[in-house]
Amino acid sequence: MFDFHMHTIYSDGTDDIPTLLEKTKDLDHFSITDHDSIESTKYIIKNGLKAPNLIYGVELSTRDLNNSVHILFYNYDPNSLVLKDIIDRINNVRRDRLLERIKILKKDFKIKFRKEDLKYLLSVDNPTKPIIASFIVKYGYAPNIDFAIKTYLFHKLKTKKLSSEEVIKRLKDEKGFLVLAHPFGGIGEKRVEKEVLNERINRFKNYGIKGLECCYSLYNDEEQKYLIEMANMFDLAISGGSDYHGKNKKVEIACLSSDNNDNYKKVNLIEKLEL
Repeated sequence: MFDFHMHTIYSDGTDDIPTLLEKTKDLDHFSITDHDSIESTKYIIKNGLKAPNLIYGVELSTRDLNNSVHILFYNYDPNSLVLKDIIDRINNVRRDRLLERIKILKKDFKIKFRKEDLKYLLSVDNPTKPIIASFIVKYGYAPNIDFAIKTYLFHKLKTKKLSSEEVIKRLKDEKGFLVLAHPFGGIGEKRVEKEVLNERINRFKNYGIKGLECCYSLYNDEEQKYLIEMANMFDLAISGGSDYHGKNKKVEIACLSSDNNDNYKKVNLIEKLEL
């Protein structure tokens, strides 16, 4: 079994690295794909941790035609200056988006963050929606993180993310493997229509994308078979991941569908990677 999409405390997951390594020790292959951060990889290397089944990964936050799109980048060089520059730029944007959200929460919902909490959020490399939402729950404005995100963090922000085209084109010649994450949309996101998706895959293929995350915890058999068909049509690798976040989301490690289908048997990402 495998899982090529998981998050730790270095983005919006709740597991630290040793905890996640213990939970994944029986998987054939897995990848930690924190949002816009390779700190998990650096931690593992620095501390000499053994994880022979680990594939380096990162999930990059981008935009395409004013819609949020995530790009998974596997088997990268941790010392890549291009990747570092992209991550630094994304995190600068993320900081600006955080400040914009704080203003909206205060203006529209009268939610004011305590000074110490705002200081903490500004110190975090990846102040993602679940992290911001955790404080909204803490202040008593929402019963849980999912409710807080849907009720208070739905606004279209003026601060724009890096374009998918730029990110893919800059990384395509770097060591690594580019995969479009959850093509129909991720957890808590609006579903992408097939017409939009087909056009996007065609463009991204030309930009340099090499795979699709076809087997995903949120998708059923019909959706996954459609994505597998698209991957085969465009000669793209077939990947799969749970989008595990620990306690922050109700998804288990190695959960690769919403209906326990066996499409995961068609995942061929490992065969395509230059390991």
